[in-house]
Amino acid sequence: MVSNREIEKLFDQYNPNEIRTGDIVTVSIGVKYQARIVGLELDTKNKKVYANLKLLDSTKKVPIKVDVADCYRTTRNLYPGHHGVG
Repeated sequence: MVSNREIEKLFDQYNPNEIRTGDIVTVSIGVKYQARIVGLELDTKNKKVYANLKLLDSTKKVPIKVDVADCYRTTRNLYPGHHGVG
């Protein structure tokens, strides 16, 4: 059995961009699109962390579960005029 401390170390090791639940990200997997992270899953067998996404543009036909290494935090405001100018 793996301890919580070991799980945290693996999570940090397999999550190079330090993505967290709630982050707005740009996903780059051949195509680029924006989404919000709604959950993260550690896969110790494949040595990856997967991001579960909520698409900001639901009309696109793109994956909603991706390797977190393909996600990059963005500063895009979720709502215009919310928490900033514009």
